[in-house]
Amino acid sequence: MKILVIFTGGTIGSTEQDGWISPNQETKYLLLKEYTEKHSEVDFETIEPYSILSENLSAEALNTLLQSVCENAEKEYDGIIITHGTDTLQYSASALSYAFGDTGMPIVLVSSNYPLSDDKSNGYINFEAAVQFIQSRIGGVFVCYANTPARVEIHCGNMLLSHSEMSDALYSMGSNEFAYYQNGNIVLNPHFKKPIFNKPLRTFTLKPHPDILVVNNYPGETYPYVLDGYRAVILRPYHSGTLNTDNTHLRELCQKAKAKGIPVFIVNVNNGAAYASSKLYSELGIIVLPQSAFVSIYMKIWIAVSNAYDITTFVKEPLAGEFY
Repeated sequence: MKILVIFTGGTIGSTEQDGWISPNQETKYLLLKEYTEKHSEVDFETIEPYSILSENLSAEALNTLLQSVCENAEKEYDGIIITHGTDTLQYSASALSYAFGDTGMPIVLVSSNYPLSDDKSNGYINFEAAVQFIQSRIGGVFVCYANTPARVEIHCGNMLLSHSEMSDALYSMGSNEFAYYQNGNIVLNPHFKKPIFNKPLRTFTLKPHPDILVVNNYPGETYPYVLDGYRAVILRPYHSGTLNTDNTHLRELCQKAKAKGIPVFIVNVNNGAAYASSKLYSELGIIVLPQSAFVSIYMKIWIAVSNAYDITTFVKEPLAGEFY
């Protein structure tokens, strides 16, 4: 089996020295050494288009990663593993899903919660799960990540939720993981809700700044935002998909956006019965995107802005690897 490993930095390729964690050129190869010492031989080839801590992820890095995958996706590999930092793992996985969500090759991202030298690190088991999953020959973009030492969840790339506060755990929308890896076996989720696979983008270029205003909501918010220069607004509601629609400041923000022709989207709204406060979304011109995670919509708007697509039309049309 022949696998391309794309190193991009992150904790999984870093060491801790004097209390600081930073990328190290030698650390990343420990993954390959550890795997080959414990398992049957795999032919690994490696490239490193860049090496950063993932909090420094930028349009330049994402464009480089997309191009690297595009250049290698048609080569004679059984799969591609991308090592990545955990902080922004969801963003790269989402971008790759929009480009390659229907590919016949497994493209798997892995990260680590601690440097590989730390006994608490899940980097090795995440990598091991990725290699084993590639042997299943299931194409698409996936993320392997162990929230607990004994089990690695395998997520579809566009299903990942943002991290909870002070937590490195990864979860899919609706706990809808594709599969898991445990005791050396890949186990598919029999209840997995399959994504839509139409109109993959293959490749695209992201502009340096997406011009998206992201509004987190909390009691007492006054929405003191000047909308000049923004192309879209994303409202992040409370966990039940609600906003304070009695708030006159929210109404004023929506009116200003409408006057400027700026679409206002709300994410993380579940299907089914909603609270009465949500009835006003339509009146306020808020576009409800049910069953859509913030990261996937953020990346989708960034793609639309960067490539001169009509934002509302593009965001509302399902693309490869989406679930609504």
